[in-house]
Amino acid sequence: MSTIFDVAKKAGVSVMTVSRTLNSPGKVSLKTRKKITRAMESLGYEPNQIARSLVKSKTHTLGIIMPDIKNTFFNSWFREVEQVTRSMGYNLLLSNTDDSPEHELRSVRLMLGQRVDGIVIIPHARESVLPIQRSQHPFIIVDRLLDDVEADAVSTDHYAGAVEATEYLLGLGHRSIAVLRGPGILFPDIERYRGFADAMKKWEVPIDPLLVCNCEFQEAMAYHSTKDLLSRTPRPTAVFSFNSLMTIGILRALGDLRLRVPEDLSVITYDQIPGYSIVIPTITYVQQPIDILGREATRIILQRIEHKGSDEFVRTLIPPKLVVGASCRGLADDRMRGARTASAKLSMNSKVPHDT
Repeated sequence: MSTIFDVAKKAGVSVMTVSRTLNSPGKVSLKTRKKITRAMESLGYEPNQIARSLVKSKTHTLGIIMPDIKNTFFNSWFREVEQVTRSMGYNLLLSNTDDSPEHELRSVRLMLGQRVDGIVIIPHARESVLPIQRSQHPFIIVDRLLDDVEADAVSTDHYAGAVEATEYLLGLGHRSIAVLRGPGILFPDIERYRGFADAMKKWEVPIDPLLVCNCEFQEAMAYHSTKDLLSRTPRPTAVFSFNSLMTIGILRALGDLRLRVPEDLSVITYDQIPGYSIVIPTITYVQQPIDILGREATRIILQRIEHKGSDEFVRTLIPPKLVVGASCRGLADDRMRGARTASAKLSMNSKVPHDT
């Protein structure tokens, strides 16, 4: 097994220069770094990361705590984080909590015990964040912001996205709009419902509380709630789903009831559903800027790791975008067509000669 001494000899530099290249590459010229890198590759030399972390009090590892890896938003976001951290020479320690406060707290303690350099968390409970604060570890909150926790944070502007989606449905003539939401305790859910409610108020359309369903962001609950909603008379003309998993439940229920989108029910959702490109009709959705959320969260936490002394926390809201598919029909257009048909029939009847 090659040693740092072998590398120094092959590169024609001192052992101290090799060590400086491994631990503080910015202090070594590019020409020398390339020479040492070629020597390491030639010898198959692998630095002892554990020993380096003990010397530098750094592990070059980030802890990532996610609530639901099945959710397309979260796993797409994680891929963005992974790409950035890999390019920066960091490793990742990932924990999926299944939105369980107990699992989440256990994950936090695991990360702290593993001496990660920083933690990126999409929290379910405020209590999970408190041990990180007490430890004074660098961390950032993503997506599910906590108003009473002072920390770096980055999220989509969930409120703005919900306003745009709701006004899109209202502009199409829908007034009986069902909402499938979460439990009402998480920042995205609260902000999305606030945006929906404000848009309805602006358009002077009352909200029917019987059409607002807590589906815990789960596919199975959305499936059963959709069946219940469509058994009502009159039934809603549109549904706004607050995440992609619930939208899958909606589509399953419609399929079982042999109902069609958008002829029988218009559907709009937050986040792109899995298999979006092969679903017919394409579903209109609020697109979160996953790439920006991933890059910003990583940039901020790495900067925090390097500059621990800063007391100014960064809180960033990134605007989403409505991507219009073919899953929402215009009721105003239907009424216009009906009016034109009735007018045409009346005109035809007026031309029928009367018997004399």
